[in-house]
Amino acid sequence: MDILKIKGTSHYPEISLNAETGKIEFSGNSLPENAKDFYEPINSWVSSYIEAPCEETVVEFRMTYYNTPSSKTIFVILKKLELIHGKTSNVKILWYYPDDDIDMKYAGKDYSESIEIPFELIPYQG
Repeated sequence: MDILKIKGTSHYPEISLNAETGKIEFSGNSLPENAKDFYEPINSWVSSYIEAPCEETVVEFRMTYYNTPSSKTIFVILKKLELIHGKTSNVKILWYYPDDDIDMKYAGKDYSESIEIPFELIPYQG
């Protein structure tokens, strides 16, 4: 399975998906005009990954801002990963947020309450 990397811009997040290490990373802004189209290769990659995941899967979010369509797509990705947690892979989510950004903190908290995967909310100096 290939490594998928997408270079970030002011409107698109930086994404790195590595099936060899089980590391999945999202960072930056996510404001695509058509989130479904933008996230389609990511969703496809995750669907393939959950067929043969690493023993441990670590998902890191270091988002600055994302729009509602992106939020819904992120939720879909997390639900897919929830299917393998504790079965074929130990999945954990690391949600980094600027310590002065209460909205990003609560966004992570909302996900953590909706997904049955261990979540760590990690502040950093922003």
